[in-house]
Amino acid sequence: MITEENKYISFSFMTEAEEGRGEDAPPLLIAKGNSCSVGVFDGMGGAGAKISDSSSVGVGHTQAYISSRIVCSSMDIFLQNHLPTDDVKVEDMKAVIKRKLLEEKEMFAPKVASSLRSKLVKEYPTTMAVVTLQEYDKSCKVDCYWAGDSHCYLWTKDGFFQISRDDLENNNDPMENLHNDSPVSNCICADRDFTIHHNPIKLKKEPLIILCATDGCFGYYQTPMHFEYVLKSCLQKAKNKEEWKQMVRDEVLKVTGDDCSLSLIARGFSTFDDLKKEMKSTSSEIIEVMKQEQEVAEAEHILAEEKKRYEQKIASGWNSYKQNYMKYLKDKENGNA
Repeated sequence: MITEENKYISFSFMTEAEEGRGEDAPPLLIAKGNSCSVGVFDGMGGAGAKISDSSSVGVGHTQAYISSRIVCSSMDIFLQNHLPTDDVKVEDMKAVIKRKLLEEKEMFAPKVASSLRSKLVKEYPTTMAVVTLQEYDKSCKVDCYWAGDSHCYLWTKDGFFQISRDDLENNNDPMENLHNDSPVSNCICADRDFTIHHNPIKLKKEPLIILCATDGCFGYYQTPMHFEYVLKSCLQKAKNKEEWKQMVRDEVLKVTGDDCSLSLIARGFSTFDDLKKEMKSTSSEIIEVMKQEQEVAEAEHILAEEKKRYEQKIASGWNSYKQNYMKYLKDKENGNA
């Protein structure tokens, strides 16, 4: 059980754009002594839209829906057995995933072979983003594992950091990809080889947060800075972790047009108030962007009100002006021409 008493503060959520058909899996959240892990898995509905007759997770689901849940379950079992992270090897992780997907494919083979043939179509495609944390006496190690475009983050008192790099056909940076969405170049699937990337990060032992999110959480904001602002501003407003979770979820749902899932563990904070105090700082860039955004919103409101008054003035002016403007047309209509 993860509690504030043992200095883990955690939450996760998953929402569906269409109830019962969400292709994000319920998030991964594990804590074992000095080790913990978070993860998210986004079934890729475009590439894996084919509906399976039957599956290990139910009937009538897309292969994307099935894959995200199989990979999540596989990683849950794998990490439960392999934490601490010194024992986690990427090749072992990949082998487990491939085996489970192939078992699914063989056990629930379609009765009629699909006629779809395209490099965009994949069998059981999903993204994966997993972060593990291992604490030692005076240091800690954060390991980031991913395939696709779901994100891994590290959050310390020094800042908020994306620690996974999107697998994209175009070499967009995170900001560019929000406005010029690139096709994913690598994802977990059953019919092709794939790569699980690994980014190990060594840090001094300090309070920190590990976080994973699918693109439904961050992909509908103007900038990556907006997503950070939501997390931080909701934290400062919340009285406890349940309020924080609900506020973040509500803010994401205001903008997202997709399934979304997020998993977060804060480690090294004695209480929720301690967490709020330690993670209070916000970068000057975000402050300036949000200030300017507020000014733009106020200007747009004023402009909307002025446009409304302008339209009203046009209507009243025309009603008065047309009496003389249409004088002879009215006479003609009345038979006085």
